[in-house]
Amino acid sequence: MGLLVVAAVVAALTIPELRSELAGEGTDGTLTVSSCEAHTKTHYGTHRRTTELKFSCTGTWTAEHGGATYQDVAVQTSSRFDTGTKIPVVQVGDTFEQPQDRDPGKDAAILAFCLSLLAFGSYCLLTGFGTRNGPGFTASWQRLPAATVTGPVLGGVFAVGVLAALVCSFAL
Repeated sequence: MGLLVVAAVVAALTIPELRSELAGEGTDGTLTVSSCEAHTKTHYGTHRRTTELKFSCTGTWTAEHGGATYQDVAVQTSSRFDTGTKIPVVQVGDTFEQPQDRDPGKDAAILAFCLSLLAFGSYCLLTGFGTRNGPGFTASWQRLPAATVTGPVLGGVFAVGVLAALVCSFAL
C-alpha cells in the first residue's frame, strides 16, 4: 500500500511542473548580472568523491515585453558571468531559472517510474508479496487472481514504466 501512496503523491507533485514545462509557461525576461558567486557541491560515491562547481548569479530581472522588474533576483547558472552581462531568464511563479534548465525529460521519467511503482504496488497488494513472513515471488505470482490476465498486464505496465523512464531520462 505504501508504494501506491508514494507513487500517487510523487505523480501529483510532478504533473503540474511537467505541464508548465511542456506548455512553455512563464514570463521570458533578461537578468542583468550584478554579481556571481561560486560554490561547490560534493558528491560521495562508494569508491570516489566528486566535487561539482556551481554558480549563483544575482541581478535585476526585467520582463521581455515591458512588464515587471525585480531587484536582487538569484539564478543558478552553469558558469560565472561578468557584471552587466544580460542573460535570458524565465520567471515561473515565484522562481527564476534559465530556459535550458527547464527539463521536461526528467519530470516525464519520474512519472514513468511512478507507473512502474503503481504496477509493482498493485502486485504486492494483490498477492501479499513483500509482507513480513509473506510468500516469495514465485509463490505470490501463483496467488495472483486471474493470473493469466493480471500477471502479464502488471508485468507489462511495470516494464513499460521502466523503459519509458530510461528513455525519458537519457533521450529527452
